[in-house]
Amino acid sequence: MAVYRWLREHVASVPESNEKARETMKRVLCATLLFIVAACVPAQAIQVEEPSGYRVIETFEGGTLLAADMSYGPVQIVQLSGTHYDMGRQYGYLLAEQIKDSTAAMLINVVMPYGLDTNLVKTLAAQVWGDMKPFVPREYLEEIKGIIDGAAQKGVSLNELTLALPIMVTNISDMNDKESLLKTESGRPWLHGLAFTCSAFAAWGHRTVDGKMISTRVLDWEAGTGIDKYKILVVYKPVGKNGERLATYMAAGWIGFIGAIDGMNEYGITLSEIGSENKQEKIAGMPWTLMFRQVLENARSLDDAVGVIQAAENTIGYNFVVGDGDAENYGKPGWAPGGAAVEENARHTSVIYANDPIDINAVWIDRDGNPVLVDGAPVPYGTPLENAVLRADVAMSPDIRKTQAADNGPGEDGSDGNPLTGGSYRNRHKAQYDALLALENGGAYANPYTGEPVFDAAPGARLVDPMAALHIAKSAAVPDSSVLTIVYAATDLDMYVSWENLTGDVWTPSFDLPYMKVNLAALANRPGN
Repeated sequence: MAVYRWLREHVASVPESNEKARETMKRVLCATLLFIVAACVPAQAIQVEEPSGYRVIETFEGGTLLAADMSYGPVQIVQLSGTHYDMGRQYGYLLAEQIKDSTAAMLINVVMPYGLDTNLVKTLAAQVWGDMKPFVPREYLEEIKGIIDGAAQKGVSLNELTLALPIMVTNISDMNDKESLLKTESGRPWLHGLAFTCSAFAAWGHRTVDGKMISTRVLDWEAGTGIDKYKILVVYKPVGKNGERLATYMAAGWIGFIGAIDGMNEYGITLSEIGSENKQEKIAGMPWTLMFRQVLENARSLDDAVGVIQAAENTIGYNFVVGDGDAENYGKPGWAPGGAAVEENARHTSVIYANDPIDINAVWIDRDGNPVLVDGAPVPYGTPLENAVLRADVAMSPDIRKTQAADNGPGEDGSDGNPLTGGSYRNRHKAQYDALLALENGGAYANPYTGEPVFDAAPGARLVDPMAALHIAKSAAVPDSSVLTIVYAATDLDMYVSWENLTGDVWTPSFDLPYMKVNLAALANRPGN
């Protein structure tokens, strides 16, 4: 620590006018501290648990609220069935008080610390929801009405705007121009720190055990807000407006968040999201959390899932990773798992598959889309792989990248646009790529944040299984903002999920807590459901 103290004092001694030198010294200081922490604190082993039992807390019509018993305490699971209105009534009745408390906690602990009072939040929510609502499918508006009616039957008053607040927040967190949302408050900085900084990959075929689909979803967001006490797993068994059965699926999140920020359906379709700020953005469009639910309800294949995403009205910059475990065809001649990355802004959607030419040909470009030449040659940064796709914030498509503000994008004022210097690219995107290559080639791989060994060198190739994926997900997660980590073993319909924890003043990232392992088919087919 003496070296660290000396460096800190040295930074303070550098004149403020010498900004470049101070910035360089700060980077050295941070790297030194990370090294010291890594050397002094042993890596925590990844733990996986299956619930020791499930207890029925309450039932209502076709819905059931369960408690899954884990070593660290119970995790609530709510099972819903029927039309969207029916599922809303069940959700509202079974979780009424908790919805009220959770949405209030999000308002007080997530949004207001960034400079907005209650009235301004309500103004903002009404404005944003008003712009989005025309693009929201009718069934989800009916579900919201069902939640309000179900909660009222329990004596709890909710309204549409309260339930829209989580949809609004999760759909504007990664806006580039947040100030534009409050025209009466122009110039007032707010919500700059509230953003999804995430990562995900999907792997199958020669990379995985038995060729099965393994994918991840890492959510790095505002940590330690206390909403972890409202964590929940929702199992949906929906029917359509004509009584047709839609896909059964599950999604992990928080009570009151009626959109899906992740999820896996009975066909092995998995979804992951990464916020990716872009200058081409608008609010009037389909909230991605509800678009995810559309995918999970209607997609039976990778093509189906991609089609739903492409058909939705775009809003702001996002990257998505879609996996297809093809669960219903496993063991049959036609079994064909696969995956895709989807990049979008308000104007463009780009679908990128494994070993895709877009990924192969990705080079550093300027804001006009022209290659930037270094020593007379373009600078490649693509990470193409066979039987795998991966993403963090950076985009590979030139149509998306040229207006991208995230990850040192050329769309950001004052940025040179070099993707190789972006922190998300180095620590999350390229890190996942390096991890998958290390497994394939028998190489070693270390956590990019701490330097801790993740995979030691081996004499030959190693295959990705759920445990290997958990290690990769942990290494790509931002250590101080990992609030939810998921691994999907989609062909087997298994989900491994862990939430952050705040106890008193002690915060623990999601990847350092035991993962709850659940099986979608087993949950959906429990007696009485």
